[in-house]
Amino acid sequence: MNKTVILGTLTKDVELKYIPSGAAIGSFTIANNQDYKTKDGEKVQKTCFVEVVAYGKQAEIVNQYFHKGSRILVEGALEQQTWVDKKDGTNRSKHVIKLEAFHFIDKKSDAGQSKPAEYQAQKPVSPVVEIDEDELPF
Repeated sequence: MNKTVILGTLTKDVELKYIPSGAAIGSFTIANNQDYKTKDGEKVQKTCFVEVVAYGKQAEIVNQYFHKGSRILVEGALEQQTWVDKKDGTNRSKHVIKLEAFHFIDKKSDAGQSKPAEYQAQKPVSPVVEIDEDELPF
């Protein structure tokens, strides 16, 4: 089973792109803070940055309702992306969460408007979004 659940804060606005087939791809980074005390009693805050990728209608909804500073709970599969660096030709990779569901944490949007009830817990709109890997920007 490949399931990841993280609560975090968007570090910047969602980056929404459309590939030639018309499918939407949204990417964003969330920051998750962990507070703890050292053996000496000193309070420390550790921040973990996690990249998230959303496809199709979910990408469009996340782009519409979430902005820098919005809190979001994401559920998804951990996925490794690989590519060849254009500058030096080396193989590169990173892990991202492929969004399957998300939940609003903040009660109001940045514009002060309440979110529609049907978007309080957004499950996948369609189980499969057909995307040609050659069209992906990474």
